[in-house]
Amino acid sequence: MKILIKTLLIFLISSSCFSQDASNQPKIKYHTEKVQNYLDKEKSLSKFYKIDNEGISLFASSVDKKNNLIEYHINWNQLTNFNEALKTYPLDVIKRRFVNGKYQNKPNEIYKREKSPTAEKRLKGFKIAIDPGHIANNFVIGELEKKHLKIKADSIHGVTDSIELAEGMLTTATAQLLKEKLESEGADVFLTRTNDICAFGKTFEQWKKDDFKNAVDSLFKIKEISSTQKEYFLSKKAKDRDIFRVLFKDLELAKRAELINKYSPDFTIIIHYNVDETNVGWIKTSAKDFNMAFVAGAFMKNDLSTKEKRFEFLRLLATDDMEKSITLSAAVVKNFENTLKIKTAKINDAKYLLEGCMPTSQNGVFCRNLQLTRFIHSPLVYGETLYQDNLNESQLLNMETDKTKNKRVQQVAEAYFLGILDYTNSNSN
Repeated sequence: MKILIKTLLIFLISSSCFSQDASNQPKIKYHTEKVQNYLDKEKSLSKFYKIDNEGISLFASSVDKKNNLIEYHINWNQLTNFNEALKTYPLDVIKRRFVNGKYQNKPNEIYKREKSPTAEKRLKGFKIAIDPGHIANNFVIGELEKKHLKIKADSIHGVTDSIELAEGMLTTATAQLLKEKLESEGADVFLTRTNDICAFGKTFEQWKKDDFKNAVDSLFKIKEISSTQKEYFLSKKAKDRDIFRVLFKDLELAKRAELINKYSPDFTIIIHYNVDETNVGWIKTSAKDFNMAFVAGAFMKNDLSTKEKRFEFLRLLATDDMEKSITLSAAVVKNFENTLKIKTAKINDAKYLLEGCMPTSQNGVFCRNLQLTRFIHSPLVYGETLYQDNLNESQLLNMETDKTKNKRVQQVAEAYFLGILDYTNSNSN
């Protein structure tokens, strides 16, 4: 009798374990394929993660993985809690929930709930962040950013008048127009910057005056710059272009992500205009013209070098931000093509797409490990449309000093708007 009872107990325990194993198999398969298809560009990151019946684990190195020294771990039954908590609490609060590497969710936790749009206004209740790419509101800053096109009139090649464009001026105007459209439909909208004011709430010149020295000291302290670089930047020899490229640019992008995450939007729109990367210097026109959008992903072999970056890898793997970003981006890209009458890019249409991106299941939407796609904690679309150096586009975009009155810029804003409506309608349905 004792033998029979013992046999039954063993059978029941093993059946329970088998059932649990089987129930987790779809999750293991889904998240493994997510890494392979969207996150690991060079198939070189397996030493940093493990996806098994216990859940998702991140490690600081291959040695730590071998010794099972977990940096971050989330059980399968904690994914929903982790997703919702990220939308509710600041990042430092979430990170404190990892005790000895293991995520600790709080039972019976009450989360904020998304508001549903009403029939009166299609976007009422939605919080939307808009980031106008770059900061140039004049050609001097555009040249500093290397986002400045200056093409001489050339009647032989079809350029009827001289052309001068700064991408930051185009993105600012597009963001202003889009903000008005979204607010007219009841959305609450946040802009990371306006005109020549950057995410720090001041101009680049004012930032140099107020914050530059502290930035140099801070970056040296955390070994982001060398003693030689520190000496150069604090000398009178330091050039604005070097200060902008090495120091200011990444700090300012980090500030944008910080502001957006603090605002906690339902989704984020990042606005950029494109150029032909093979058209060196952008002093002549190009025949290329494509639409595309980026979402997070496509990490490469050196992209998990810090604990912060490994956490973002975990977040993208464990949450549905990527999936929603792909859906949002697909809706926007579709409206780019329909509204602007420009083709959507394929993976072979640009060198950086082929070498630095991974295609998603949606046309014209690519995973790319940019600073904003990685650090913004919401679904997002990083739009890239209209090649500014294209023969036709450059002349159209060159019209009107006030770019909010430029017809092509207005069409771009409309395309984003229609894409957002398509995305929110499909989600509500």
